[in-house]
Amino acid sequence: METVTWSKNYETGNPIVDGQHKNLFVMINNLKVGLSEKQSKITLVDTIERLSSYVETHFKTEEDLMQTSHYPDYAKHKEEHDSLREQAEKLIQLFKMDKVDLTATISKFLSDWLQHHINEIDIKMIKWVQEKEKIELMR
Repeated sequence: METVTWSKNYETGNPIVDGQHKNLFVMINNLKVGLSEKQSKITLVDTIERLSSYVETHFKTEEDLMQTSHYPDYAKHKEEHDSLREQAEKLIQLFKMDKVDLTATISKFLSDWLQHHINEIDIKMIKWVQEKEKIELMR
């Protein structure tokens, strides 16, 4: 199963956000390894739940950063986060009920979403926050 690879293309310029993104890549890859090794359902559920908890921590970091800086696209960005939360929770519940093939579904969904979200949404937000910080420092 193909892994997702961190590269400088995903760097936002915020060390905390970038560190969390790197950890998300590692966690998604760990899930993919677990799936390819056909680890037990209990182990996979534990991995998914740890990933889900970490995603919540990461989203809170980003949402706090956006609120503190009065990011104008906060509502849209948070909507993206909420959508992922909802979709991921549905997939997790379906997996627990043996109604979805996790291998073909959640790992691809997470890796595709993460790469898109970083490149399309997070980089834009961090650049805005950094510009705002520069303006504040100049005052």
